Amino acid sequence: MNHNLLIQLSIAALLVFSVSGKSYGQKNQIDSLDLTPLISRVIETYPTIQQAVEAMNAADLKIAIARSAYLPNAQISGSYSHIGPVPSLTIPDVGSFSLAPIDIVNAGLNINETISDFGKTKKSIAYEEKSKELSALGIDQVKQKMAMAVIGCYYSMLYFQEAIVIKDNQLLTLQEHLKNVEKKAATGSATQFEILSTKVRISSVESQRTDVVTSLNYQNSYLNMLLGDPASTVHRVKNELRTEVIPFSEDSLISIALRNRNELKIAMKKMGLSQAYQDLVKQHKNPVLGAFANGGWKNGYIPNIDQPKANYAIGLNLLIPIYDASRTNLNTQLAGSAIRSNSYEIDLTRRTITNEVMESTNALRAAISKSELFEMQLSHAKKALELAGLKFKSGTLTNLDLLDSENAVAESSLMFLKAKMERVVVIWKLKATLGINLY
Repeated sequence: MNHNLLIQLSIAALLVFSVSGKSYGQKNQIDSLDLTPLISRVIETYPTIQQAVEAMNAADLKIAIARSAYLPNAQISGSYSHIGPVPSLTIPDVGSFSLAPIDIVNAGLNINETISDFGKTKKSIAYEEKSKELSALGIDQVKQKMAMAVIGCYYSMLYFQEAIVIKDNQLLTLQEHLKNVEKKAATGSATQFEILSTKVRISSVESQRTDVVTSLNYQNSYLNMLLGDPASTVHRVKNELRTEVIPFSEDSLISIALRNRNELKIAMKKMGLSQAYQDLVKQHKNPVLGAFANGGWKNGYIPNIDQPKANYAIGLNLLIPIYDASRTNLNTQLAGSAIRSNSYEIDLTRRTITNEVMESTNALRAAISKSELFEMQLSHAKKALELAGLKFKSGTLTNLDLLDSENAVAESSLMFLKAKMERVVVIWKLKATLGINLY
């Protein structure tokens, strides 16, 4: 009675962990998600990528701001002043004359144009353009990482889906064994020990299935987060196990990775950006030649000082830096330090990429070897089960021994399934290590 209660509680726990009242182990569920469209959907909608795209838009605006230095500035100005005392001039025997009106008005249009800043604007534009190139590489890097996250989640879900099917089949087999043992026990040809041992196995498999369902639910929640779907959405992925062959010539793979990886491209772009910044800082010592033109109406002209008159002024202005407290020299040295730091980063990135390629190729070799070994193990377990079945029918093998053989097939199936999933994921990781776009 207590053991039956334990089985019922295990089943209840299993139902609790099933999302939205649906069981992932139902065989009549229809596959819904392909990997490639799933990656595309995440890349189109994930906030981190949208944020990177917005940084790209900001880079375009910064370039436009830098280019605006070539354009003139125009503004309308106006002023009114009431002054006192009014300056005046007294001439004996003639009288007194006001030299300025008591109410001064002035309105006009002011235009300023930089004729030449001797390369400062050009260097500023070059700096912002390199910043944009860096932002573009940043977008590619984020997309690659998100694609790898989707791939990992996808194949984890696929493994758990298939594992549930294996556990369900294992439970069906155990339930059939339990019925047979109970029938035999009723006739005295089986013991209570066999019944209890079978029930313990059922309880153990149900517990394992609950863990698998829980893990699948976690992955489903993670996928909902990537997609931005409601938390209650239940997904099922298709069984896509493409095992492409990648040649194991480490030298050629390292060359491909060093040519394609965004990390190295970004490190090099940072170097170019630091050099562009140093060039820009050096331009701060350059003079600036500009032109101005002002025109409008104001009063105060003798003899009718209260009558506004049209007026204008045109000219040139020149600004030559003489002393800036060594700020330009110090900033130049600071930029030089950044350049040297970037060179170290480039070297470190090359070493890291080389090591990652070696790790990925070794991991793929191991994954292929494990997959082949577990496939052979599963084949042997199936043959052993066939022989065990024949012996059981002939009465030379106990029910528990047969259960051991069936359990060996189930466990070998799980290990082979896991090895296949690992092999596929390692191939995707190797592609990412080589800098091949996953999206």
